[in-house]
Amino acid sequence: MDQTKELKQRITEMKRKKNRLQNEAKRRASWEQRKARTKRLIETGALAEKYFGLEQLSVAEREKVFQTFSAFVKGNMKKG
Repeated sequence: MDQTKELKQRITEMKRKKNRLQNEAKRRASWEQRKARTKRLIETGALAEKYFGLEQLSVAEREKVFQTFSAFVKGNMKKG
């Protein structure tokens, strides 16, 4: 009887450990995605400032610039 109880405890502990590891993997993947997105946003912002000279514009003014060119850029992007 003690052996059965001990095995059940080990199974429960292993299930908990599996859940912790799965949660950790999810958090790590989420963190990696956020890190990649942040890097991409910084690079895109740097290019926008470089080519459009947006440093002195307000957020609303920058948005207006992007709205102005949005249709052109989307229409001329190579698909595939």
